[in-house]
Amino acid sequence: MKWDPVLKKSKRCLQRHVGRLFEDGRIKISPKFSADFPEYAGDDWFWGIDKKPVPEAQYRQDFPETPGPAPEDEEACQQQETLDVGLTWAAVTLAEKNGIRAHLHEVFGKEMGEELLYLAIFKLAGGGSMMTYDLWRQKVWLPKCKRLTGQRISEILAAVDGEKVVKYFRLRHNRQDAVWEEIYKRNPALRGRPIEYALDNTSISTYSDTIAEAQFGHAKRDPDLKQINYTVICDQCSGDIVFAHMYEGAVNDVTALSDILHAMTNAGFDLDKNILVTDRGYSSLENIQKMINLDLKYLQGVRFVEDSLKQNFERHKESLRKNAFFSSKEKAYAFTLKEPWSQNTDYGRLKLDTYVHLFRLVNREDETAVFLSEKADEIIRLKNENKSIPQDLWNNYRRFVDSIKDSNGNSKWVRKSSKIDEAVETAGYFALRSNSISDAFEALSVYRQRGMVEQDFNQFKNWVDGNRLRCTDTAYWGKLLVCTLATSLRMMAIKGAHDREQGNRKIPNNSIDCLFTILKQIQADKRHTANAWVTRTITKKQRDMLALLGLENPPRVLKN
Repeated sequence: MKWDPVLKKSKRCLQRHVGRLFEDGRIKISPKFSADFPEYAGDDWFWGIDKKPVPEAQYRQDFPETPGPAPEDEEACQQQETLDVGLTWAAVTLAEKNGIRAHLHEVFGKEMGEELLYLAIFKLAGGGSMMTYDLWRQKVWLPKCKRLTGQRISEILAAVDGEKVVKYFRLRHNRQDAVWEEIYKRNPALRGRPIEYALDNTSISTYSDTIAEAQFGHAKRDPDLKQINYTVICDQCSGDIVFAHMYEGAVNDVTALSDILHAMTNAGFDLDKNILVTDRGYSSLENIQKMINLDLKYLQGVRFVEDSLKQNFERHKESLRKNAFFSSKEKAYAFTLKEPWSQNTDYGRLKLDTYVHLFRLVNREDETAVFLSEKADEIIRLKNENKSIPQDLWNNYRRFVDSIKDSNGNSKWVRKSSKIDEAVETAGYFALRSNSISDAFEALSVYRQRGMVEQDFNQFKNWVDGNRLRCTDTAYWGKLLVCTLATSLRMMAIKGAHDREQGNRKIPNNSIDCLFTILKQIQADKRHTANAWVTRTITKKQRDMLALLGLENPPRVLKN
């Protein structure tokens, strides 16, 4: 443990993984722990009364019962007389309608695929530690209610590896043609446009020392922990995650893009109908050339570091203030240029053009000036009151304050106005580069929709327990997949519900959690003469929530 001066409390700073703990109290010592502590090698060890590995003799002395598998607790296997059925029924039905259930069965087998889906629904319903899964299972309806012990859950997660994950996502990607055909039917104007895939990355911290890819990086939270990088690609229109890639925690986004693209192409992903939308974190001329050589369509945010870009903004500064270049819909000015590029092919180098769209957003300069001044004033106030400054606030905005001497030689903190003016000067100006979208405002509209992948990570890290890996190298792919499945279900529910809002039928409080809570209130009672549950009367509010998800009411009788 160590003291955290910001949170004002102690927190764990070091943890050692001993091995796997079985239900009979026996420990399977991991190879790494055995190598680090040879005194624990060879013999059978048990989890003692003081939470330390002890020999079998000591364990039997502390616990007189003979070590061995505990008898099945029949009562624990039984479900309650009244079950919550709304959310689990909706989640299973969504997974069925969108092909997730069938794809899991195809890759992992019917039994294990079903168990992975149930673990994902457990996370979707707000479940925490997977050891509590069975307690949750006893009070909800699932199609084939089955007890999952802690050991069985470990076996399920350990059966997931990178190769099977890629196979699963290849099935998800191949399904998008059918998904977009339905979209084209609802909105014929979209036909002919490439399928938009948004790509982004997040870091996930871990306590494990056994995950080879876990390394120290530039973590915003818990910098004392190792991390992995996790990239997902989502369909901007449906919200579904169609690819995931994990790589070393010390690698930055610019460097990683090439590996991500090769991982997709090597896995057999046909991206001819897609356009990859990436933010400025992946921006580099090398990455642009890589996508051109791979014959990929792309739309990428451009960092304000290229000299040619700065010159173009200066050259066309006046045009970015004229009404002829303004869109009231996007609330932005735009000017488009062409850049000459070449593509390496089997037949030699081909010349082609890439579009560079320059933008100036309305009112962004004043908003930035106000925002930075407020942050600087907050730092000054905390300094003058001798209070601690949050690390994020200081790291991000310290360049906008300065310490000076007054006429009496006393130090005081003031705003560094010149730095704020420099930041304001370029605020609201940004650029997009694309080889397939020639219209600047269309490119801006597509790029703004990439907020879908940002929302993916928000759901992944804050709502389905994906913010930290508390597992070893044998189970981390399983944990990532379960949380990714839960995120996909949640995102498809959010996107579908927003698309179906009309009149008074809206997402309550604009919160999908409120919608899920209303669904949880749909209950069913067990029939004493059969292994079935009878659904209680469904209220209009509950019917409306199901309709927002595009679902009918649950059947009157539900069976396991």
